[in-house]
Amino acid sequence: MSMKKIFVVGAGYVGLANGLALAKKYKVVFIDKNQNKLKLIENQMCPLEEKDLEDALINFSDNISISNSINSIEDGSLIILSLPTNYDEELSSFDTSNLESVIKQICDHNDNVTILIKSTIPIGFTKKMINRHTNAKIHFSPEFLREGKSYKDVIYPERMIISPVNKNSKTVAKILCSITPDLNSNNLLIMDTNEAESVKLFSNTYLAMRVAFINEIDTYCEERNLNSIDVINGICKDSRIGNAYNNPSFGYGGTCLPKDTKQAISAFQNIPQSIISAIKESNEKRANFIANNILKTNKKVIGCYRLNMKSGSDNIRNSSSINILKILLDHDIKIIVYEPLDTHIDALSHQKILFTDDLNFFSKNSEIIIANRLSSELDKLDNVIYTRDLFFEN
Repeated sequence: MSMKKIFVVGAGYVGLANGLALAKKYKVVFIDKNQNKLKLIENQMCPLEEKDLEDALINFSDNISISNSINSIEDGSLIILSLPTNYDEELSSFDTSNLESVIKQICDHNDNVTILIKSTIPIGFTKKMINRHTNAKIHFSPEFLREGKSYKDVIYPERMIISPVNKNSKTVAKILCSITPDLNSNNLLIMDTNEAESVKLFSNTYLAMRVAFINEIDTYCEERNLNSIDVINGICKDSRIGNAYNNPSFGYGGTCLPKDTKQAISAFQNIPQSIISAIKESNEKRANFIANNILKTNKKVIGCYRLNMKSGSDNIRNSSSINILKILLDHDIKIIVYEPLDTHIDALSHQKILFTDDLNFFSKNSEIIIANRLSSELDKLDNVIYTRDLFFEN
């Protein structure tokens, strides 16, 4: 179908995965305030750790370009907004100020553009933008990407949701569906914006609940000296329950689940609920349980293997491992973190914590190693390993 260009504002997981997938058929321009990220894209080097993204960046390079200015957006283009909307504890809501500012700048500069919001937003946000900027066609399409598998999730989505219900949404859907050869037409859903925003928010809240529930089962098994694998396998063989998100962990974390769960709690203000609030409480209790189990070993030098939430991902935002380390810092121990990523975490700037990218040094100086997710690297080490990664899955 005819489309002048596609501009992707925000080159994180969502923006990069969607933009690179669309670059197979369309001219795609990435816009991001991070100049280092743009230089990497320009030089066909992926700013994120994911093999399929790296391959797409090279394979579709002729259709990929960069810009550091929103004002470079041309009339007649599709604009995908994938900007971060972090949860603001004071506002008890996602902080959409940057997203709102970018939408205003685009609409002030362009008379004929189609905006597709891919950021996670509060229920009612898109409708507010549509009413505020009547000269633009504004849409929302929730994203359901898994870190480490984001490109595949764009190409092979289980469902695609576009809002609102109008003729132009069908046009946007045709563009997105043009790169998803296996999408069942019954799984393309066009609905109102409030409903689409609700699907995103409550889907992630449900996944957080699933993680929290499995972790509570694992906590029970540890306390009662039961075989967690047998119990979880027995539960999950029921087709109504299934195997998804059944691997215990140090707790849910990452970019989406913590903030979306908080936003869901906020959305239920003055509406009766108990399950939604319990999810966050359960996750906090799990972190304390894991930390206490580590402390029971009486080891004084604790090694933490990696901070990323998932294997094959370089995202450490709201990592459950970081939450565990924060609790451990209140006790008389030292911590060595093995992390090959060149990253700085203010929350872990502490005299008790030493960072290293030397696996041999890490192993020799750690009395016990804790790992949210196991890796073949750990097979080579003789240290005692503490993990709840029972099924070796993310």
